[in-house]
Amino acid sequence: MKRVSTIFVGLMFIFASNAATAKEQPQEVDLEQALELANSRNPGLQAVRTDIEKAQARIKNSWALLLPVVTGSFTFTHNDHHDAVSLGGGPEVIIRRQDSLRGNLMVTMPVINARAWLGIWAAKQEEEVSKLTVQNAKQTLLLTVAQTYFTALSARSMISVSQSNMDAINRHLAVAKLRYGHGTGKRVDVLRAQTELISAKENLLSARSAFDNTCDTLGALVGFDGMVRPKPPPHIQTPTISENELEAKAQTRREDIRIQKALRELAERQLLSSWMSFIPSLGFSWQLNQQITDPSDFSDADKSRWFYAFTLSIPIYDHTRYAELDQLRAAVHKAELDTENARLQAGMEVRQAYRQWQKARQLVASAKQKAKVAAESLAVAELAYANGSGSSLEVTDARRTSQQAQMDLVVKRFDLRSALLELLRKTGMDMMSLFEKKNK
Repeated sequence: MKRVSTIFVGLMFIFASNAATAKEQPQEVDLEQALELANSRNPGLQAVRTDIEKAQARIKNSWALLLPVVTGSFTFTHNDHHDAVSLGGGPEVIIRRQDSLRGNLMVTMPVINARAWLGIWAAKQEEEVSKLTVQNAKQTLLLTVAQTYFTALSARSMISVSQSNMDAINRHLAVAKLRYGHGTGKRVDVLRAQTELISAKENLLSARSAFDNTCDTLGALVGFDGMVRPKPPPHIQTPTISENELEAKAQTRREDIRIQKALRELAERQLLSSWMSFIPSLGFSWQLNQQITDPSDFSDADKSRWFYAFTLSIPIYDHTRYAELDQLRAAVHKAELDTENARLQAGMEVRQAYRQWQKARQLVASAKQKAKVAAESLAVAELAYANGSGSSLEVTDARRTSQQAQMDLVVKRFDLRSALLELLRKTGMDMMSLFEKKNK
C-alpha cells in the first residue's frame, strides 16, 4: 500500500510539473492577433459587455408594461358550520355552505398609455448608450494592449543592446588582457573592463526581467494564462491628412462625444416621457369568476360570471410631476454642456497628440544620428586602443556613450509608436483597423 501511495504521489508530481510547464510556455503572437485575443477573451471587457444585456432586459421590461397581464386565483373557504333557514316548516334552505371553492381569472392591459410607449423609446436609447460605452471600453483596452505590445518589443531591443554591449566589453577585455600579458598594458585596464562586464551582465539581467514582466502583462490583457511574446513589429499606416482634417474626423468618430450626444438624446426622451404623465390613460380589464363547488340554494344555478371594464384615468393635480420636470430639464441642460465640453476636449487632445507625434518623429531622427556617431566613435576608440595609440578609459567612455545612444534610440522609437497610437485613438479610429491599407 505504501509503495502504491509513493507511485501515486510521484505521478501527481510529474503531472503537476507538466501542467506548470504548459502553463508557463509562452506563445508568440503578432499585434493583430493580440488585439483579436483581447477583444474576445479579456475578462474585464466581457464583464462590461453585460451592460448591453442589462439594457436589452430593460427594453423587454418596457414592452411588458404595454402587454396584457393575466392572473388567476382560487379561493377556498371553510366555515365552522353551514347557514340554513326553514321557511314555513318546509325543508332547510342553504344560505351559505360550509365549504366553498371559487376560481378567478383576470386580464388587464393598457389601451392608451403615452408614457409607457415613450418608455420603450427611452429604453432603446439606453441600449445605444450601453453599446457606445462598451465600444469605448473596448478601444481603451485595445490601446493598452498595443502599447504593452510595443513596450515588450522595446524591452526586447534593450536586451539586444545589452547583449551587444557585453560582446563589446568581452572584446575589450580580451585586448586588455593581451596587452597586459605582453607588458604594454596596465592591470587597471583589465580590472576596469572586468568591472564593466559585471555591470553589463546586471543590465542584461534587468532587461530580460523587464521583457518577461511585460510579456506576462500582455498575456493577462489578452486573456492568456501565461506569457505572450510579440512577433516582429508590424507596420502601422501613418496619417496622410492634415491636423484639421484629423480633428474633424474626431468630432464624428470618438466614442466619448457620441456617448454624450446619446445621453443628451436620452435626457430629452425622458423629459418628453415625463410630459406624458399629464395625458389621460385608458385601461381595459376582463374578469371571469367561476364557482367550483355547489352554490347556495339562494344563488343562481349558473356558476360562471364574467365582465369587462374600461378605466379612464385623468390626472388632475400632482405636484411631484412638476418637480420631476424641473429635474429632467436640468438633466437635458447638463447633457448639452457635457456634449460641448467633450467636443472641445476632443479637439484639444487631437491637436496635442498631433504635435507630440511630430515631435517624436524629429526626436527619432536625431537619436539615429547620435547612435550612428557614437558607434563610429566607439569603433575608432577600440581600434586606437588595439593599436596602442589610445587608452582604455577612452574605450570605456565611448562604449558607454554608444550604449546610452542605442538605448535612447530604443526609447525614442517606442515614444514614436506610442504617440502614433495615441493620435489614432484620439481621432476615434478603431484599433482593430490599424492594419488596413488606409486610415479611415
